[in-house]
Amino acid sequence: MFVRSCTRHSQKRLISCRSARLREQVRQRPWFYATDVPKTKPYEADYKPDKLPKQFIKFSNNDSKRLEVKYQQGKAKQGKNEGEKVPVNEDFLFEVDIAKMELRPTYWEGPVYEVRRGIWFDSANNPVKFDLTNELEEYYLKVNFEKDNDAESVQDIFRLSKDYGDFKFVIFLDAKTACLLPELEGGELQLKLLRANVLPLLATKGTKITRGLSENAIAEAAEKAKTAIGNEVATTTKNLGSVSDLISWELPSVFGVGTRSKKTDQNTKKLDQEDDNVLKREIEKDYENVLHNKREAKHLVLSVHGIGQNLGKKYEYVNFAHTINLLRSNMKKIYKQSKNLQKLNEINGFDDHESNCNVQVLPITWRHTIGFQTDAKKPHDSNPHLPTLGNITVNGVLGLRRLLGDVALDILLYGERYYKEKIINEVGKQLNHVYGLFKKNNPGFETEVHLLGHSLGSLILFDILSDPKMFKLDFKVNKFFCIGSPVGVFKLIQRTQIRPKGIPHNNDPNKKFETPDCQDLYNLFHVCDPIAYRLEPLVHNTMGEVEQAHITHWSDNSTIASRVLELGGYFLKDNDKQKKLSRGKDMLTTEASSLLSKLNHTGRVDYSLPSGFLEVDIISAAKSHVSYFEEMDIAGFILKQILSDTPHK
Repeated sequence: MFVRSCTRHSQKRLISCRSARLREQVRQRPWFYATDVPKTKPYEADYKPDKLPKQFIKFSNNDSKRLEVKYQQGKAKQGKNEGEKVPVNEDFLFEVDIAKMELRPTYWEGPVYEVRRGIWFDSANNPVKFDLTNELEEYYLKVNFEKDNDAESVQDIFRLSKDYGDFKFVIFLDAKTACLLPELEGGELQLKLLRANVLPLLATKGTKITRGLSENAIAEAAEKAKTAIGNEVATTTKNLGSVSDLISWELPSVFGVGTRSKKTDQNTKKLDQEDDNVLKREIEKDYENVLHNKREAKHLVLSVHGIGQNLGKKYEYVNFAHTINLLRSNMKKIYKQSKNLQKLNEINGFDDHESNCNVQVLPITWRHTIGFQTDAKKPHDSNPHLPTLGNITVNGVLGLRRLLGDVALDILLYGERYYKEKIINEVGKQLNHVYGLFKKNNPGFETEVHLLGHSLGSLILFDILSDPKMFKLDFKVNKFFCIGSPVGVFKLIQRTQIRPKGIPHNNDPNKKFETPDCQDLYNLFHVCDPIAYRLEPLVHNTMGEVEQAHITHWSDNSTIASRVLELGGYFLKDNDKQKKLSRGKDMLTTEASSLLSKLNHTGRVDYSLPSGFLEVDIISAAKSHVSYFEEMDIAGFILKQILSDTPHK
């Protein structure tokens, strides 16, 4: 009777212990995502990772809590997590597929990374794989840690159902520690020695894992990751510089003897080896992992890339999603520092005006989805009888030819009707898709949509907005920013002028007019950009005698950089143009001023960044075309123009 009573008491204690562990299991768990080895890469169907990830970043506490809740809900439904997507990270720009345990961008194509629950950790404090974690938890709940480990009836070792590398068994040493073992060659004696912590784990070729991380381990891992990432970015910045520095490596002494320096070859080789590191830096450094990632956005800016995105096929360092990340980040930094911009949002009635600029910027990537067949060596799929681009390329000044082939080829393609229709349809489809997805994810979004087009992207958007028969957008456009735009020269070649909405065209058959359907039109450019052209002379031909307006420097005028730029702008201008600039709007005729005011409430369309006095060579000219999104002045100007506009009623 006494034995039976003790047995029942022991069973109750075991059930109570398991219940406590079940309750502990469903409490908030930290979740992690890999950063060093993508599971898949965009536009690389043949890519397969050749190693397991070894570097992970912890999701914010808020994201981890929501992920764990969704995961537990799926378990309650017998594992039916299919289709469950949880928005995470900065501005909810990413989502986790619970069923696949994958992290991917929400609004654009990008690398996909593995996600893990933070329950069991290896010696490097990295969470173990998801399926192994689940199996370990299943066995963990079966162990009675209150029993004497020397008891014959103890159940603390289990054979794993899958091959996890070389590991075949797991033995639980206590409630916080376990060992993964390859084989039990020493039998019962080996197990006793392991349980007694007498046998070194190294002798068994096993590995120790722990359940949970201490606060010290979490803080240490976070600080270690922060330091490592900071050092890597600093080193990479020193070696690689910004996106625009690619041009420096592609055009060394192009107009000299036509040879490449040894240093340039080393840089190019280094760049070729940077693929995974670039993606790693982007996922680690581009986004803020904060407590509350969700923020309201009253303005949506959809940004379309143009020429130069082809570089991304060879150099993942030139990545349009990354450049838009820079623009978004710069806007946030400027807003936090500017009481004037915060005041604009306060006037517009935004409750979170002190911390939230209320502007979201998203990339529209289209080029890789269209089969241009312009690779240097890859033959045409549909026309194998045609030569490759490499076959017809002349060997002289190869650096310049590669640059022109990568950067300028898209403009030639857009001039071909077949490709133009494909481009227009693809860009329009992507615009509507991202807009619809953003509205779905932000049900309260009912305000302004703005478009930003870089290079050829501005021409694509200009054509879409000027001819709704080409493609119908699902939204009205408030502000349209052309950046580094060739629209001016294209419309000049097409013998076409630009007119505001509602202005009669006099039915002159010899004159062609186009009217972009937007509230305000902007044309932003760097004076050294060889791809950019003005638009105002196409509105009224007298504007050719009037200098464009200038974007003011956002940074403090007392800084060295600002003073250098101001001096550079001064030295580059000749006296006549300086006089025109000083006269400002006095140079505008009444008719020109009226037309421009209808195209933009500021009364001007063309705005330029003045060049520095050292930026006068071919390398700086080419760099200027790809560096707009790195410019704080551009970010500040766009943000101010968007926020200065009273929301439409």
